[in-house]
Amino acid sequence: MTEIETSAGVPGIDALPDAPVGLLRLDREACIVAANAAARDLLGLDARPAPVRPAPWGVRPEALHGAEGVWIAPGADAARRLRYRRDGEGWLVSLPHAETAALLRGHAAAISAQPAAKAATAASSDPSASDPARRLLTRVGAGLAACDLDLDLADERVLPADCHLVAGFGNLTEAIRQAVSLSVNIAGAVPQVVADNDRLVQQSQAQVDALGEVLAASHRLAEGVHAAAAELAAVREEAARADASVRAGHAAAADLGEAIREVERRVTRATEVIEVIDAVSMQTNLLSVNAGIQAAHAGPAGRGFAVVATEIRLLAERAAKASREVRDIVESTVAALADGTASAQQTGHVLADVGELLARAGGAMASVATRIGAQDSEITAIDAAVEHATGLGRSNLDRAARVAERSEALGRSVAELQDCVGLFKLPPDPMRTERHARVRELATATAAEIGRALEAAIARGEIAGDALFERAYTPIPDIEPPRFHTAFDGLCDRVLPPLQEPVLDAHPWIAFAICANPDGYVPTHNLRFSKPLTGQRAVDLVGNRTKRIFGDRVGRSVGAHTDPFRLQVYRRDTGEIMFDLSVPVFVQGRHWGGFRLGYALD
Repeated sequence: MTEIETSAGVPGIDALPDAPVGLLRLDREACIVAANAAARDLLGLDARPAPVRPAPWGVRPEALHGAEGVWIAPGADAARRLRYRRDGEGWLVSLPHAETAALLRGHAAAISAQPAAKAATAASSDPSASDPARRLLTRVGAGLAACDLDLDLADERVLPADCHLVAGFGNLTEAIRQAVSLSVNIAGAVPQVVADNDRLVQQSQAQVDALGEVLAASHRLAEGVHAAAAELAAVREEAARADASVRAGHAAAADLGEAIREVERRVTRATEVIEVIDAVSMQTNLLSVNAGIQAAHAGPAGRGFAVVATEIRLLAERAAKASREVRDIVESTVAALADGTASAQQTGHVLADVGELLARAGGAMASVATRIGAQDSEITAIDAAVEHATGLGRSNLDRAARVAERSEALGRSVAELQDCVGLFKLPPDPMRTERHARVRELATATAAEIGRALEAAIARGEIAGDALFERAYTPIPDIEPPRFHTAFDGLCDRVLPPLQEPVLDAHPWIAFAICANPDGYVPTHNLRFSKPLTGQRAVDLVGNRTKRIFGDRVGRSVGAHTDPFRLQVYRRDTGEIMFDLSVPVFVQGRHWGGFRLGYALD
């Protein structure tokens, strides 16, 4: 590990996007301020804090001339070179690929080990075995130093069979091309992500505000319910007192009625007495008349008696008059008592009805009080739920803000990635490579044949059209990795091998030739990869790959795209780095999946 002084409180080395080559960012003093993983590994840097990070291989600022160029370190190590480009006040730098560095070192060692005379003799005796290879390596080294991968390796025949130069360049070129494509796609998507996140932030803020209003309304509702409960309790108390008063009034009305009836009985008795008085008055009046008559007959002797008779008559008349007046009063009293009795009875009935109404009102108020209590509990629960939702809304708002920051950081990283991969000059058309072009021809022709074969199977009634496009998968039990049956895999087992196997056998460098649907499902793999299962995962991973869903980056895309072709480089789950070229398969005008070829440039 390179010795780098450390100091507390100084930030560690910044990270650059990962790439197949080492990438560095140098400040105006040519000191390292940022590096990717490949550069760290190549230079032996760690991520510890350091106030000073020495420039790689002792490069000085004055050695970096112009906007861009190549700097080669003095000494015997031919791989100590870098490609630089001005970046603000500093430089963006790429280091040689590990395989390229090994080739440069090997070539330099071979050259230095030969005496000049021997090298000249060898060149004159066998120029095709030495000079062309040296010229090719020199050109390759110069191209790599300039990050120029647009190299025509027509002289590959002069290189040893195990050199892997062509394959290495092909893998590197397409890997960088994919990185460029992905960075462009990501760069195009980042503004939309940022915009979507901005809208999410706005929506989250609106939700938080709305929840705040709901919470305030819930609090007001709770306060109103509490006030209503208190007022209802007061009304219930007043109703209870009114009910007690009504009951007392009803009892008083009953007592009044009884008293009136007693008065009626006494008035009736008084009427009887008046009638007796009337009879006595009438008899007295008759006696007085008789007495007057007898006094008249008696003459002078009866004058005194006549006076008495007259007084008795007057008394009788006054008694009769008083009796009539009393009778009138009694009759009026009887009428009034009748009215009083009726009123008392009516009052009693009214009070009884009022009591019944108050009883029902009391029951209703009790029910309302119970419901208010239940509503109070529900409002309390709603209040708690709203407060929880408000908390979640604030949390989501904070997360959205962090996502926004990360989206902006992603945008900056993508820009840096584009800047880094922009150092490389790539071939404009990968189909210039003969092998890629040959694979494309094979894949295109075979995809068309597969489409016609599946259409013929539908025409023969071997499968329904909809069943061929079915996306339901039935797991095959007790198998790892998982495998599945579908409505169409049996048909594919019959139809696909006669079309896939000849393509696989066409060239030794083709690793597989298979079909996949848009989910990455491979119904029928090549026969060499459809061997009986052994129960040993490591063996079955290679020997039996049929009826699997390949969900890796390439596996997901080969059956989903409708481009004329798609060329990708990737690391297979079995460890090999290879190319994958896929062509869409159409059946009756519908996109069914894709035909893919895996191969290497070696």
